[in-house]
Amino acid sequence: MAASYDARWVSVRGADPRKWWVRIKAKVDTGAKRCSIDAGLAEALGLEQVGSVSVRNAMGQQERPLVAARVRIGRTTHDIEMTVADRSQLKCPMLLGKMFLDRLELQQPNLPKSKDFPQFV
Repeated sequence: MAASYDARWVSVRGADPRKWWVRIKAKVDTGAKRCSIDAGLAEALGLEQVGSVSVRNAMGQQERPLVAARVRIGRTTHDIEMTVADRSQLKCPMLLGKMFLDRLELQQPNLPKSKDFPQFV
């Protein structure tokens, strides 16, 4: 049975002194502006808070911490900022938002647009 959401495997690198890579499933969400990571996972990886942002979602307006992370998709590594939220009850501990997806498309404009092509392997 096919999943009802589009998710990809990504690797997230822990901060000093935890420099290991953790492979997790991330939901591709073109309706979300920013990337987001589960609060427990961000804490376990020791991701550094670089600020906070105001987000608007189904629960209204919220202020969320913003963390910096290094993410690997396939063979390419990206430095990104993600909001921190409690995603413990969701299927994927990470969400890839539109700002990051647009940046990926700008960096690799010649990618095939076919759904069969594994763009985020």
